[in-house]
Amino acid sequence: MKDYFLNVKLERCDFSQSKISPKGMVRLIASGKNFYLNEADFANSQDLLKRLKQGDELKICAELLKDGSFWVQWIYHDTKGRLEPERKFTLTAKQKKWLLIAFFLTVIGGWWSYFSLIYLEPNFFIIITMIISFGAVMAGISYIGEKVYRYFQRTRPKHRKRIKALDKVIAKQALIAPDGEQLIITGIKSAPLPSFTLSKKSFPQIKQSKVQRVRGIIQIHSINRLQIHSRNSETVIMQISCLINKHPFVLSYRERLFYSDHNLFLADGDDVELFFWQAEDKNSGPVILGVYNHTDNGAYSISGQMYIGHQRTYRLSLLITALVSIFVFSMVAGLSISDVYDNGNYWDKWDWYSIGDAFLGMGIIYGLIMSGFAFLIALFSNLYILFSEKGNSSYQTHFLLQQQCVENKRPLYITELRQ
Repeated sequence: MKDYFLNVKLERCDFSQSKISPKGMVRLIASGKNFYLNEADFANSQDLLKRLKQGDELKICAELLKDGSFWVQWIYHDTKGRLEPERKFTLTAKQKKWLLIAFFLTVIGGWWSYFSLIYLEPNFFIIITMIISFGAVMAGISYIGEKVYRYFQRTRPKHRKRIKALDKVIAKQALIAPDGEQLIITGIKSAPLPSFTLSKKSFPQIKQSKVQRVRGIIQIHSINRLQIHSRNSETVIMQISCLINKHPFVLSYRERLFYSDHNLFLADGDDVELFFWQAEDKNSGPVILGVYNHTDNGAYSISGQMYIGHQRTYRLSLLITALVSIFVFSMVAGLSISDVYDNGNYWDKWDWYSIGDAFLGMGIIYGLIMSGFAFLIALFSNLYILFSEKGNSSYQTHFLLQQQCVENKRPLYITELRQ
């Protein structure tokens, strides 16, 4: 993602951790744009945030996200201070001690696992010690890997460019562009903001929809972060108890990692519209399927199933298909080349014809298999949407959220969450 250097006027700052979800996240609305940041990324961030007032002029370095909002890298105010990332990679004495311990755990655990596997006869004691040593290796590598990642983050050219730009802004070596939004910083290249074109997408006419809607000012009562441990994994569930137009709701969704978009953000007092499904028996509470925040125009779909068109599933499916394809055709190439070597290694046209036939035959078989899988996935997904009331409501909610984006002249992007 590219960095943009902006000059904006603050309209609203939501940072009180008792009134926002998720905790640790901050939202700034400035010059009609939305900016998000994690408090943990900046030291003493509350000190500056408490001093900011409506109308303050801020200079911000941020990355553009897929929904049209920005992820903050640093903030500067002429008189009230700044938020800046860690400039250099540093380790405390305690971290150095743990890094040394992690290194010894990795070396000793790896050596013992190798020595036991190669030279010792397996018995109960050896197996137990190998399991312990393998766990020590994994723990050591994890800790060392985290510190290496932090070192890379602080030493990469992109980070140095951000710090250099901040220093020039502090030294008053930045000019405001004619558009009044972007900063021109000497020696720092910055791409112009992409122009947003209004979508003219037409939406299907939804008949007899079971999706219910309620809009009002949200009052957040409690925010719970639940960790559910299973045998092979751990799932984090976010639960938000809130009140909209005197109607109680509980939003429940799986916490997601930040990647090109941000998490579901709600602040006490936001103008929020909920899309929900209610079972006819009324024995269970309403199931929230979508959220549209009219305060910052954030659109979020909360789906219990991954149907065709799901943005994150589509990207993951392409990656898995590509990896499987590379593996399959690499095996075909290896076997074909080994056959050529076994037959004298002549490499005449018949050898090439043989390799081509092998690839063509495997390509046809592999293509049919993958097409069959794709057909079955699409079939069962659409059957779920067609015959399940909740699935059909979830499918319709996706289009209703897109319609809200078009009506509010915002990018046609829905952040996908799972229940």
